[in-house]
Amino acid sequence: MLAHSPTEASENLTYIAPVLRVSDISRSLAFYRDRLGFAVEFVYESFYAGVSRDGWHIHLKCSPPPPRDQAAFEREGQIDIYIGVQSAKTLSERFASAGVAFVVPLRHMPYGTEFYVRDPDGYVLGFVQSTPTSE
Repeated sequence: MLAHSPTEASENLTYIAPVLRVSDISRSLAFYRDRLGFAVEFVYESFYAGVSRDGWHIHLKCSPPPPRDQAAFEREGQIDIYIGVQSAKTLSERFASAGVAFVVPLRHMPYGTEFYVRDPDGYVLGFVQSTPTSE
């Protein structure tokens, strides 16, 4: 097993981005930019793009999203991307005022406060403010 050593800076990871397959890159860029507050980092030949917010990245590829039973996915409480946040309440209020579709409204769970939103292609993003644990 390869153990990570803090002294090996040349091996540190510097960037990670899930790649979401989207049917309309312009529509997706507008959603992530205008509704969720991401910045558009780049657009490559109208079929691949990157957005970021607070140092975190999502890439978008114009390609049919994978087929799935969206209703069952949401009913089972599934998410595509988990995003840790400082204040779930504040962010959910901002998204609500921007007209974002909520799959799960703001709620308190044993592990923290969370809400889920759906993007134009049905991806479910879970925004979670973790409850501090006492050690």
